[in-house]
Amino acid sequence: MDQMFFDMFEAILFFVLLGITFQAMMRLDITKYFQKGAVWQMQIIYIFLSIGLSFLVLQAVMNLINITRRLFT
Repeated sequence: MDQMFFDMFEAILFFVLLGITFQAMMRLDITKYFQKGAVWQMQIIYIFLSIGLSFLVLQAVMNLINITRRLFT
């Protein structure tokens, strides 16, 4: 398989993981760490945490795929 396929797979997987991570992050209650009415600050935290966690999980999955591909080729 060529590199373009893996790049497209990585991009699609990132957005899938971003959706899953964002839904999981919304289950966390972080309102006790913010003042009343600080809705946009909480939204920013949710978004940045979701993007960061999605990136870390994506890198772990892609490293596992690359290692497995190198071992069996």
